[in-house]
Amino acid sequence: MRAISSRNRLAALAATAVLAAACSSTGPPSGKEPARSTSALSVRGTLGFETAPISREARKRLKLPPGAKGALVVEVLPGGPGAAAGIRPDDLVQEVGSAPVGNECEFVNAGYDIRSLAPVRVVIRRAVSSVEVSVAPVEQGPFFESLCQRGIASGCFRQAWSLGTAASRRERALALYDSACRSGSAAACADLGVRLLEWTDRSKDAKAALDRSCALGNAAGCAHAAFLPATGKIVSRDDRRATALYVRGCDLGDAKACYNVGLMADEGRGGPRNLKLAAARYEEACEGGSSTACTNLGFFYENGRGVPRNAERSFALYRRGCDGSHCQSSNLNGCVNLGRAYRDGIGVTKDAARAAEIFRDACERRSDPTDVGFDGNGARACSLLGALSLDTDNARALELSVRGCERGDSFGCFNASAIYSSGGAGVSPDPARATSFLDRACQAGDGEGCFDLAIAYEKGTGISPDREKATASFQKACSLGFEKACGRKGH
Repeated sequence: MRAISSRNRLAALAATAVLAAACSSTGPPSGKEPARSTSALSVRGTLGFETAPISREARKRLKLPPGAKGALVVEVLPGGPGAAAGIRPDDLVQEVGSAPVGNECEFVNAGYDIRSLAPVRVVIRRAVSSVEVSVAPVEQGPFFESLCQRGIASGCFRQAWSLGTAASRRERALALYDSACRSGSAAACADLGVRLLEWTDRSKDAKAALDRSCALGNAAGCAHAAFLPATGKIVSRDDRRATALYVRGCDLGDAKACYNVGLMADEGRGGPRNLKLAAARYEEACEGGSSTACTNLGFFYENGRGVPRNAERSFALYRRGCDGSHCQSSNLNGCVNLGRAYRDGIGVTKDAARAAEIFRDACERRSDPTDVGFDGNGARACSLLGALSLDTDNARALELSVRGCERGDSFGCFNASAIYSSGGAGVSPDPARATSFLDRACQAGDGEGCFDLAIAYEKGTGISPDREKATASFQKACSLGFEKACGRKGH
């Protein structure tokens, strides 16, 4: 059965900041933002300090060991609970309550989702020591408003952040983001740029805000700014410029920026193709919480691209990609490849039942616009689930294969053709339908489907014989990499 390429395209800048900028995004993780009614704002707590991902410069300056994880404190808000508890800039937050903090996304999830004002245990690394402190949160609304009135940029930024994305509060939020950005808050500039793109037609102002954010050293801002020239959104496409910005974002610690550095190196965009560099950046991004990077790195280890082949490592990475993280939700491509690993015994003992369970979940999962390639991977999962039923329940196999085909998966179309061609186990042979599904497989880019379609045109199987169409199908099959078709003509 066919392997599935796990390469993902550039992440799109869409509904939330985390899609293009992942873990250094200042907003809540995608899909995790709580409802923010006016009454709810008064009972939400804050720890009173700001964090960022660990940059390369910070690792070197603080002499952190290579495996050190956490969120780096970059600002302690005056008069707040963090200051009262003795939290300092350059402290590395490693636990909040009972939740471990491996990166900044996990701090955003634990440190900004505080529903009471009860004291919270915070474990930090300071120099070479581990320090545990108790931080008593204060109410977000009044605290951030007071700071903003005192001209503290981070107070205005967090006040805007706490307003959420409701249409009725957008104008106020944009004004606060703009004020904070002008006062030097790099995080505010990043969110301002994203919100301007989402909510308004002020594209020039959005670009300026993102550029300012990156210049001020915000990793998310660099990742968002890079996305524009990488895709030609607002500005002309410029892979070299995009790559430079992604590299800066990655150096500043952003997981999705590192993922995109890996992707650009993987595809030879913005510079020469470099699989070793791609693998290294995918590794960094995966550790930072990018599920797509984990999936891509798993494909590298499975196939020996830029790294030695290692099936067990590949399996573990596919599982991490499928599981997702606080930075990025489950990557369906990782799930499909995880199911394939169980089906084929790649780095794990073969387990057809577990493979079917994973394929079923992926096939039936509700659409996630933040997941790169979701639609295609969901369709492929349906097709693969159908393939597991071949020869035992062809009616079920056909149903699932057709579902995959209808959703655009060429493998499903090819399988449906094969089932209609042979019949059996609940399906009657139907040459005409078999050939029609071959045509759909070919149109969807399946080289073997094009080859078999050419044979059908030659023999008149389920369709009128047509030498010219046979030749054209052979040529298309060859162009799609099915070498057996190259040089053949219809007869």
